[in-house]
Amino acid sequence: MNVKFISLLVLLAGLASCGSNDTKIYAGVEEMTEAARSKVDIISPADFKAVLESEKHFYLIDCRESEEFDIACIKGAISVPRGVLENEIADQAPKKRVAVYIYCDNGQRSALAATVLPRLKYTNVQLIDGGFDAWQQLYPELVEQSPVRGAIKKAAAAPSGGCGG
Repeated sequence: MNVKFISLLVLLAGLASCGSNDTKIYAGVEEMTEAARSKVDIISPADFKAVLESEKHFYLIDCRESEEFDIACIKGAISVPRGVLENEIADQAPKKRVAVYIYCDNGQRSALAATVLPRLKYTNVQLIDGGFDAWQQLYPELVEQSPVRGAIKKAAAAPSGGCGG
C-alpha cells in the first residue's frame, strides 16, 4: 500500500512538471506592452520614412480598429485590426519573408501584434515607434485622409439603362 501511494505521488509530480506553464501575469497593460516592446525590433519614424521612400517591397500593417483607419492612415497601409490579426494577416500579407512594418495609434496594440507575427512565421517584423500619432506629427504629408480599405477605390456604378436607370 505504501509503495503504491509513493508511486502515485511520483507519477503525479512528474505529470505536474510536464504541464508547467511560464505564463507571466502582468500588473497592467503598460507592463505587458513594455514586455512586448522588449521582444520586438523597433524602427524610428525617420528610418521608416526612408524605407517608405525606397523601392523595397514590404507590408505596412495598420492594426488599429477599422473606424480609426477609415479616418486616416500612413500612405500605403493595409488595415488588419489587432482583434482579427491572426485570422486575416495571411490574406493581407501572404509572403512571410517580406518585411512587415506594423503600427497602431501609440504603439501599444502594435507591440502586442508584433510579438504574434513571428509565431505565424513572419521573419522580419518591425514596430514603428510612436505609432500613427508620432507619424502624423512628424510627416503629415505622408498621411492619407479617408483611405479606402483594400486600396481599391470603386467608381460609382454606371446606370444600366434598364428599368428605372
